[in-house]
Amino acid sequence: MNTKHIILLACVALLGATQANAQGQDLSILTANPDARTAAMGNASAAAEGMYLYNNPAAIFATDKKFTADASASLFEKAEGADGTFGIYALSAGYKLAKRHAVFAGFRYAGGLSLKGSDLFGNPTKDYKPYNWTLDLGYTYFFGKGFAAYATGSLIYSHLSKNATGAAFSVGGAYQNNELTLANKPANLMLDAKVGAIGPQLDYGNKHKTTLPTYLAVGGALSVEVAEKHQVAAALSSRYFFQPSENKIFMLGGGLEYTYNKMVSVRAGYEYGDHDLSHITMGAGFKYHGLRLNGAYNLKTVDTGSSYCTIGIGYDF
Repeated sequence: MNTKHIILLACVALLGATQANAQGQDLSILTANPDARTAAMGNASAAAEGMYLYNNPAAIFATDKKFTADASASLFEKAEGADGTFGIYALSAGYKLAKRHAVFAGFRYAGGLSLKGSDLFGNPTKDYKPYNWTLDLGYTYFFGKGFAAYATGSLIYSHLSKNATGAAFSVGGAYQNNELTLANKPANLMLDAKVGAIGPQLDYGNKHKTTLPTYLAVGGALSVEVAEKHQVAAALSSRYFFQPSENKIFMLGGGLEYTYNKMVSVRAGYEYGDHDLSHITMGAGFKYHGLRLNGAYNLKTVDTGSSYCTIGIGYDF
């Protein structure tokens, strides 16, 4: 099996779990949502209540806590032509330095599959175990009156049959209002917009390069205290992948959440995606003081898609 075929098959196996490679998006680790709460709400990232670094870093100013930490795992159904289970695992932490500043750090890993290798004559060779990881940093500045801006950066390491290293960054802005009323009920509004995964191509050598899946995302979330101990929330988010230019993708997702006594939540939503990337989403969560436990299941809508589940745990100090 020549180098080109190895790289192609490795991409299909490693990233086929989200169908990313089929549409030219060879680095799903940069675009997959590791947060179980928003995953259950149609992957509407503006509704983040944790895992801020990978969704909406400005949302940390919606809480009165100074430090937040999260861990999550997303496990995908079996990929055809590969052994093992593909997973995306994430760790993140955020800290408010002062009233207007917050910093973030995180780590993501995607892998778990094994590919059978062969030479040009079809004879078996060593197995290939592709994986990607990123080391991530972020900073948010709160201007006041609800407005904030943020930037994040990632060091990328990608191992297929060859290795590649690179970097990507994202920039965005957000607006939040915690003093709204809707039908005389207290309400909170969050709006978010960003450009993500900006950076140069990853070079695997031998003229094999991968373009980062650069995208524009816009979304919003609204929560309302409809009665004592009862809260409802809605979120909507869209993403437009404009790089690689020959494989553009539009995605739109939204969802609803009901929370009882600020403790137990149930969620449901839907995410539409071009090229069979759509999912029905559902999940539940539990919160007790600073502890957050969330789970989500994203059900594929066509046979060529991929279903996956995400579980997450977080704590706010």
